[in-house]
Amino acid sequence: MATTKKRLQELRGSDFEMAKGQPNIIGWQVMDGSGHKLGKVQELIIDTSAQRVRYMVVALTDNKVLQIEKRTVMVPIGFAQLHAADDCVLLHGVTPYQLRALPRYDKLHLGARSEMDISNVFGRSFTATQGSHDADAAPGSGFYEHEHFNDKNYMQRPPAGSHSTGLPPRSEQHMPAAQHDTGDIPASHKPYAQQPDDDPESIRRRHEQALRDEEELRRKGLL
Repeated sequence: MATTKKRLQELRGSDFEMAKGQPNIIGWQVMDGSGHKLGKVQELIIDTSAQRVRYMVVALTDNKVLQIEKRTVMVPIGFAQLHAADDCVLLHGVTPYQLRALPRYDKLHLGARSEMDISNVFGRSFTATQGSHDADAAPGSGFYEHEHFNDKNYMQRPPAGSHSTGLPPRSEQHMPAAQHDTGDIPASHKPYAQQPDDDPESIRRRHEQALRDEEELRRKGLL
């Protein structure tokens, strides 16, 4: 029986090959713009339909200063800037709050739902019609036409000593809330809007509940 090819796949184990001159950053150190060590790049996520790198999988390490716990998350490739001096990836404009709020990486649930949840953390909002019942479908027209997926910084190493990503800084005190009509979609399937009393654990719980509901609908043959 033929195996369905997933749209989003991990680089390792896929048929995708990095273009000549395009660095494979798996294993590279990840740091923020202030020089704090965040972890390492564990994997790259490839969009096989577009033949583009869409995300980094970052294995975060415990950091008491930034209050970040050891966990694995997925970060859009547009936030990555390569530093030529020491083969590390700089994440500018990504706050500790956002890293704490990102859902845990699960390669079995790569698709529109997890992509929108991740983008919500970084301040994007979506209408109900932009969601998809097909877990492997793209999130919607124009989703990747955004600075979060601008791979210019990833494709080209900046000169040593250069630290500008071109991404605007984001304040963790002013995360924009999503404004959209979600109609009759079950609450756990709605792209979440950050509320004033949200905390990272609440955001993660909502994401995990959405995945459980999705699995239940799939078992019932409704997806």
